[in-house]
Amino acid sequence: MSAAHETFDLPKMSQAELNEIIRKHQMFLTARSGGARALVRDRDLSGLSFLGQNLSQSDFTGCILAQSDLTNANFESSTLFGCDFSNAKLANTRLVRADMRGAEVGAADLSKADLTGADLREGKTILKRKIKADSDKFSATAEAGAVQFTGSDLSDAVLTGATATSANFDDAILLNAKMQGANLNGATLKGADMSQADLSGADIRNADFSYATMTGANLEHVEKSGSNFTLTLTGETVGKDIQEYDLTLDELVIRHINWVATAGRQGKQLVLIETDMRKAGALSAKKLTAIKAHKSTFAEMDLRGIEMQSANLDGSDFRKCLMHSGDLRASSFRGALMNRADLSKANLNPLSFKKQDGIAYTIPSHFEKASLRHAIFTGAQLREARFNDADLTEADFTNCDLRQADFTGATLTGAVFDGAMLEGAIFDKK
Repeated sequence: MSAAHETFDLPKMSQAELNEIIRKHQMFLTARSGGARALVRDRDLSGLSFLGQNLSQSDFTGCILAQSDLTNANFESSTLFGCDFSNAKLANTRLVRADMRGAEVGAADLSKADLTGADLREGKTILKRKIKADSDKFSATAEAGAVQFTGSDLSDAVLTGATATSANFDDAILLNAKMQGANLNGATLKGADMSQADLSGADIRNADFSYATMTGANLEHVEKSGSNFTLTLTGETVGKDIQEYDLTLDELVIRHINWVATAGRQGKQLVLIETDMRKAGALSAKKLTAIKAHKSTFAEMDLRGIEMQSANLDGSDFRKCLMHSGDLRASSFRGALMNRADLSKANLNPLSFKKQDGIAYTIPSHFEKASLRHAIFTGAQLREARFNDADLTEADFTNCDLRQADFTGATLTGAVFDGAMLEGAIFDKK
């Protein structure tokens, strides 16, 4: 059997055994007799607690720490080479100058963690993986390559001067992160939320920021040759600014409401083509039934309680929008960007109509080929909704009504359907 396909049964460590190692390490740090530096390699420490402990200068090379609690712990100048921190709690953890080459930190909580000067480059140690969730077996199916922060929460984290070449921060939350002078050469940050992050003086050459949100980010004095900023959201106007229109938004809305109320006999339909709406202020609870807004930008806007039934919003940008409790029945979001949008308790059910011959028909809400990564639909009404070929990675459909919804061709990695009504829903056959 080749090394790449061997099965590893890593020795499982108990909490009591870990506590003894920590006790001796504290004695080592204070130069007390009987102390010993924590030197733990290739052990399974998943689910154990390091809460608030001082493990600076320790060595946990190749260990599994998945789902462990390292909140408020101190790992300054520690060796964490090739460790697996998947889904671990690392909030406010001190990782200053830690060797984290080849580490896996996917879906971990690193909010307010301090990674100043940490080494986050690629590693070459064998990365051990659980074969399946209900197994204690681990396998080395690949070498540990780039450090993986995919989907992790690094809000307010400090990565000043960190070396993170080729690291993967895809879909990570880096709100207000301090990354001054960091080396991110070749890193991938696709879809990351970097609002208000400080990247001043950083090396971001050849880094991929496509689809990332960087509103308010500081990019002064950065080295960025070869970087990819495709569909990156910043504070810069996208297309035409709504403030450039001859009428104010309120005047446009009043005219549109009149058009709706008179079935088109008076007023005028609100039609927006490649328009940036972000300087229009809050649109919450506005009555915008049947508007057309093609490839327009609503990103990060407050649209709570908005009435936008039968609207055509294809290709528009709703990233991080607050759309809680909105009435969006029978609206079309085909090809829209809606990553991290909050659509909880929104009404996206179909609407019923009658043709002139009296035959009734319904129009559902459409999300074909839309990007809805990490979108929140909790408690939303989505009967008959069309999600064909949409990207629903990590979307939350908890307690949603999804009867007769169509998910054919959709990407559903990590999507949550707890408590959802799924009678008649269509999924790809496995």
